[in-house]
Amino acid sequence: MLKMLPPLSVPKHLAIAVTFHFVEDRLKYLAMIAEHFTSLADKVTVYIITNRREKKELNLIADAVRGQGFDINFLTPIGLGHPFLLTWSHFVAFRTLMQDESVSHFMYLEDDILVRRESVEYWMQGRELLRKTPFYPSFLRVEKNEQDGRWYSSDCLKRHDVGSLPRVSFGQDLWFLNLPSPYQGMYLLDREQMQEHLTSASSVPEFHPLGWGIREQAAQGLSFARVPDGFRTRNLLAYWPQTSKIDERAFVHHTPNTYVLMAHQDVPLGSIPVDELLYRETDQAKQAEADLT
Repeated sequence: MLKMLPPLSVPKHLAIAVTFHFVEDRLKYLAMIAEHFTSLADKVTVYIITNRREKKELNLIADAVRGQGFDINFLTPIGLGHPFLLTWSHFVAFRTLMQDESVSHFMYLEDDILVRRESVEYWMQGRELLRKTPFYPSFLRVEKNEQDGRWYSSDCLKRHDVGSLPRVSFGQDLWFLNLPSPYQGMYLLDREQMQEHLTSASSVPEFHPLGWGIREQAAQGLSFARVPDGFRTRNLLAYWPQTSKIDERAFVHHTPNTYVLMAHQDVPLGSIPVDELLYRETDQAKQAEADLT
């Protein structure tokens, strides 16, 4: 085991921006994820970016999330030009929050991504471990198959040999792996990274290294900004080589379980169980970073 892991902690003041394109049937997902917001930090500020401004519909959104211990701020952008740009409107809240020096962290969420306290603790711990590198911890978007009770990767199209993945290693105790399918449906940044994101190409819709759709690009954060040679992205997933397991604290739940439900229809997403996603055929990793122990 590592001699000493950084202590578990949560942000002092976390600002959360959620994009919600109004569909009444999706309010249940928004309510599910909001139940966890107050547990994610000592203080939480929530912005909901929506395409509706009618009082009736704003009240429906408020009813879905009220009583959870945080204030709700609504933002309805005008003059979008295209409805898909709603996701990028979270930068209006982002820039406003940057003026508040008490905000220590910023999280962008799609309206159906459930993040638990243990996942934020995992990110905070990994951030400290990786602080001397350009990298930071990644989350893994997962879905639950109610038939077999297993977690499935929402976005990985195939299994991967651990030895073929770029990584940052802490001896044989803990590795941070660079998966080729980094989509999370969200991102989390501390204040230093917030400043970098706002002042880099990653904060504009024209920046799309993998050709993602315009809505998905808004969730990329710093994944593709200033990526070191030998790596695909800057966000890396924690993996425990002694047990050959991904750190389960990295899981964020795509609550509709959309792709698992569609897997039988020859849809490649949502078809690989998380515990089968990685295998160990060789330990000859393509490491662009030196062993950190």
